[in-house]
Amino acid sequence: MALLTSILWGSYYASVEQIVKHIDIKTNLIIHYAISLFGFSVWSYFDGSFKEDLTKIQTIMPWMLISSVSTFIAAYCSVAAVKSGGASLASIIEISYPVWVVLFTSIISKKNNFTPNIIFGGLLIFIGTLLVVKSNPQ
Repeated sequence: MALLTSILWGSYYASVEQIVKHIDIKTNLIIHYAISLFGFSVWSYFDGSFKEDLTKIQTIMPWMLISSVSTFIAAYCSVAAVKSGGASLASIIEISYPVWVVLFTSIISKKNNFTPNIIFGGLLIFIGTLLVVKSNPQ
């Protein structure tokens, strides 16, 4: 599933680069999320997960708010980055997100998730990103 996600995000970025040449970022996101809302609504209706999960929402509401606000802002920033720098550059810069996942997971779970390999890998990601950004002739 993670590999399929990676492939689909590649398709997403390449198509968004074409879309935002013609319409506003916000319009793109409205249409994108309307289609997603419809699709997930139908899916969750038929598998019964939404009705079941409604009983659990109150206990995780702070996390739902953090996740939703983060997604809202990140979606705009992601598409804005594609519009301003192109899909390739935006995706290369965004590839540093695993480092932030480890950092935030460490803070939230109060566990030290940093191992020497994670630190070294994170440094390589940042160095690679810096090399790509610095060599981009914009």
